[in-house]
Amino acid sequence: MAGKLPDLGDFTIPAEIYDLHEWMADGYLDGETGSDCTIIYPPKWTECDNCYIDLSTQRSSGKYKAGGPAPFTADTLCPRCNGEGRAQVPVTDNIRLRVYWDRASWIDIGVKLANPAGAAMCIGYLVDLPKLERADKVLLNSSVDPVLRLECVREGEAKPYGFRRNRYFIQYMRRTGGG
Repeated sequence: MAGKLPDLGDFTIPAEIYDLHEWMADGYLDGETGSDCTIIYPPKWTECDNCYIDLSTQRSSGKYKAGGPAPFTADTLCPRCNGEGRAQVPVTDNIRLRVYWDRASWIDIGVKLANPAGAAMCIGYLVDLPKLERADKVLLNSSVDPVLRLECVREGEAKPYGFRRNRYFIQYMRRTGGG
């Protein structure tokens, strides 16, 4: 700000102001205004837990593995992997985000906008951003999932957020599915 108002001199914001802002922002994120969200990563392939693998074909041998969850008769298709010998296992993680569905919460043009495209703005901790960037999808507000599945994908790149720009991020999301 040097040079804009020379009569006032230099001005620095005390570190306590930054600390107070982060304390309040943490409270919003961790408190009632934050939402538990589920990150859905690409599924991983694992060996079927219901049948044995034929080492020569790398597929199911058609033999039931004792203790498996779905018994079947020998030389038939395993009901768990359909004879593949391996199955996809979903991989998830949880993070906390502040979610804003109403565009008027982040775009002020003087009129209230509807949100027909299902866009949302999320604010989260910067340490959780790598998890979000590796995800295929995110279930926003996981606690309402049994009633309303808010399945979203990232829209654009995340931006650092906050006074110091080293503690939070903003990420726009687009709803892709659910019910």
